[in-house]
Amino acid sequence: MISTIVVAVDGSAHQDTVLALAAEIAEARGARLVLAHALLRGVPYGELYAVAERLGFLDRVKAELDEASATPIMPAAAMGGAIPVIMVSPDTLRHVADEVIAAARRTLEGRGITIDTRIADAAPAEAIVTVAEEEGADLLVIGSRGLGRLQGMILGSVSQKVVHDAPCAVLVVK
Repeated sequence: MISTIVVAVDGSAHQDTVLALAAEIAEARGARLVLAHALLRGVPYGELYAVAERLGFLDRVKAELDEASATPIMPAAAMGGAIPVIMVSPDTLRHVADEVIAAARRTLEGRGITIDTRIADAAPAEAIVTVAEEEGADLLVIGSRGLGRLQGMILGSVSQKVVHDAPCAVLVVK
């Protein structure tokens, strides 16, 4: 029996596909969805900007993102020192998280599904697995960014780590 489905949401272009499949399963099984989001720490500034633009909330976070980009921190000389590192404040990351969750909720509007949300401040795979454990998930649904096998072995991927560590069945959506 599937009664709780945790869905990882990150604001990526693939998010609507992941949500649609999770919602279809939830509707068929009468399950509740838990939207799980890990704060986007370490995500390049440009990607945060793109997520905000793609999901239609750039106007609400643009000033915060622009303020972060106005005061870059220079990397150590050992890293070449040529590319400034832009540190986004925890408050801004929380604001982006709230907006990503709100966009996911809008995508699911009109469906007869119970929806809960969780935002975690941890590495993405760890955050998603922890939410699944704490919520007693029967199924975890996550998107795949389609890393090739070699890239996945070198870089690792969130979906691979989740599949390995999850306390329940995992559906990886391509």
